[in-house]
Amino acid sequence: MTDMRDRVKELEERRRKLQPGGGPADIEKQHGRGKLTAWERIEKLFDPGTFQEIGIWTQPMKTGFDIDDRELPRDSVIVGYGEVNGRDVYAYAHDFTVLAGTQSTIQNSKVARAMEQAMEEGIPLVGMVDSGAIRIHDLFGRSGFKVPVRGSPVGGGGGFMYYPPLMSGVVPHISLMLGPCYAGSAYSPIMADFVIMRRNIAFMSVASPPILKAVTFVDVTEEEIGGALLHSEITGSNDLLVDSDEEAIEACRELLTFLPSNWKEKPPVVETGDDPKRAEEKLLDLVPTEVTQPYDMHEVLSLIVDNGHFFELQALYAPNMIIGFARLAGQSVGIVANNPAVGDGCVDVNSSDKQARFIRFCDCYNIPVITLVDTPGFLPSLDQEQSRDGLERNAAKPVFAICESTVPKITVYIRRVWGAGRLVMGTERMGCDAVYAWPSADIRVEGFDRAADALYKAEIETAENPEEMRRELMQKVHDEYASPYHLAGIQGTDDIIDPRQTRPVLINTLKRLSKKLEPSRPWRKHSLIPL
Repeated sequence: MTDMRDRVKELEERRRKLQPGGGPADIEKQHGRGKLTAWERIEKLFDPGTFQEIGIWTQPMKTGFDIDDRELPRDSVIVGYGEVNGRDVYAYAHDFTVLAGTQSTIQNSKVARAMEQAMEEGIPLVGMVDSGAIRIHDLFGRSGFKVPVRGSPVGGGGGFMYYPPLMSGVVPHISLMLGPCYAGSAYSPIMADFVIMRRNIAFMSVASPPILKAVTFVDVTEEEIGGALLHSEITGSNDLLVDSDEEAIEACRELLTFLPSNWKEKPPVVETGDDPKRAEEKLLDLVPTEVTQPYDMHEVLSLIVDNGHFFELQALYAPNMIIGFARLAGQSVGIVANNPAVGDGCVDVNSSDKQARFIRFCDCYNIPVITLVDTPGFLPSLDQEQSRDGLERNAAKPVFAICESTVPKITVYIRRVWGAGRLVMGTERMGCDAVYAWPSADIRVEGFDRAADALYKAEIETAENPEEMRRELMQKVHDEYASPYHLAGIQGTDDIIDPRQTRPVLINTLKRLSKKLEPSRPWRKHSLIPL
């Protein structure tokens, strides 16, 4: 009769065989591509000794094809939970060493269950995607992608798609694209809150190049239709572009430090050692008083936030708008800022979309939003107005997001606050809790030429030199109404501050707003933001 020691020995031997995933040749190929294995990625993501795997013994369902005779450990995916920086996190990692990490009924069921449990337990989820799309044998085999998942009205394949929308706004969800992500293997991960893609290795598209060629007879490369650089610069689908698996995982670990575990919590406060009362003399010289001169808003940010550290997102997409996370006195804040160094800091279709989604994320997870404003307003462009994306429709998105959000919101007018750009960046009447202005703030609701023509029509027409009179009156309108003192006089700002005191003022205001109560709002199922 077999005793317990023999059974434990058998257990350990079975586990040892499964541990690597694919065989030595497959692991060598993975390393040859400059990629880590799924297990190596898991080990780098989680704090040492904390990861607990779920479903190590799972096997693929029988399809009726020859593939049924192959050994496919874990059905090509590692799933489990552990600690990242001392906080609980769920994760899954496609195993490319096992049949190219292809999706199957059981694999998707495992991932869907992890998503469901992360949502129910209030724990973030990280997905490390490296998959050759749907396993065709499962699609046409006996199982037909229809294994039910607990709590889901759809099958295992559908559950993989079903849970990301349910998780949205409940627990943070981060996708690391570390290999090919075609069709089904991309649909679910792209619904995450943040996407991190690896340059020249990760490809994300609806169809692969061979399929596109078969349908359209056009030769394309993986890079052209789904490369990480394409999604970073053009489509805006990628938040962080990295050059290695290690860099992607380290960025993910840092990103999680800015976020709470779920929507009911506030982000953790981190001791940064930076003096909350620190004033910066350099801020007096960074911003040119001449409104036509550009400067890089990143330099302003670096002098305000803790230790000059700013975790930027979507840096290559719509770079005229800056978004990302930082800390003020250890507290996580979301930063939104125009960048006059790129496109004069104008607002356009892509920057509006970028800004609005980030504000909504911060609102989901109780992260205060700090907005730094220096913009001449919307980009005057026929292409933008006639764009299929629709400038007017997209320009409404950040306005909608600001008005809808209930987290603490602080706006600082740095220099130009022109036209409708002021509305896109936030005002006191849009629910911003505090609005400050530098002495350099230049607020223009309307062009001064048109204002002078309308306000002083008679004086201009009867003057000996109408054009000279018109210029003088334009200057008069500017001096009287563009001044931050005029705006402060009509309660458009809470105060005009010394630029050197921006950091202490922001920190003191955040402290005041830390116990802000949820405003009363009409009940509804959900809003319908302009698309």
